[in-house]
Amino acid sequence: MMRTLTTLITLGLVLAFCTMAVADNGIFEDFEGGASGGGWYWGITSDTVNPIGGNPGGWLESAELDAPTPTLRGAWDAPGWTGDYAAMGVTGFSADIQTLSTSNAYWHLYPLFVIIINHMGTPGDISDDVYVYPNPDAYNPLPPGDGWQSCSWDIPSDFVGGYGELPAGWNGGTGGTTDFPSDLIWQDMMTNVGRLEVRFLYPDYAATFELYHMGADNLILYYEDGAVPTENATFGGVKALFR
Repeated sequence: MMRTLTTLITLGLVLAFCTMAVADNGIFEDFEGGASGGGWYWGITSDTVNPIGGNPGGWLESAELDAPTPTLRGAWDAPGWTGDYAAMGVTGFSADIQTLSTSNAYWHLYPLFVIIINHMGTPGDISDDVYVYPNPDAYNPLPPGDGWQSCSWDIPSDFVGGYGELPAGWNGGTGGTTDFPSDLIWQDMMTNVGRLEVRFLYPDYAATFELYHMGADNLILYYEDGAVPTENATFGGVKALFR
């Protein structure tokens, strides 16, 4: 059942802001080229790649995002960012995020976490999407006006479990529910990732539309076996791999 914001308000504050993703290298996006190689967006019509003010340099700015909650999305099946995470040896994802302002008085109840989606071969139909995400209660919300916050999440793509079993601390669901399919295993998810997102609200919660001014920079998907080269690689992006 879809939970409401009224239910959400009863939860109280969560415990930690982010955990470190331990990895060697990865594919990155620092928005220095004036566009997003991975098709990253907050709201498409409200987005601008701003050449100054990032962390540092260019960044993805969404100055007038009108949405129930901010969601940073990559393009469906974006090369290098999606695919067989198990074969790629994916170990984590990190991003620099900031909330410049919002009209949402309940922003402090919206935790920030990564979500991994398998579109089951139908990227245009969200009803059959299967997704997994770390427990949102392990992450704090992002205070408006606090500037850039560097966050990262472990992604245990090498986990091996039985049907319906997820790694410790992970949740899953499908079609807007929080029930991971009992006929799937974790590796089914990891071998066919269609999109990566950063969300600010539990997948089965509903909320009213609010205005947000959001920013994103230095997105990195970490691999065990080294970085994937991109045509728009910049010195700032290369340095980000060794932070």
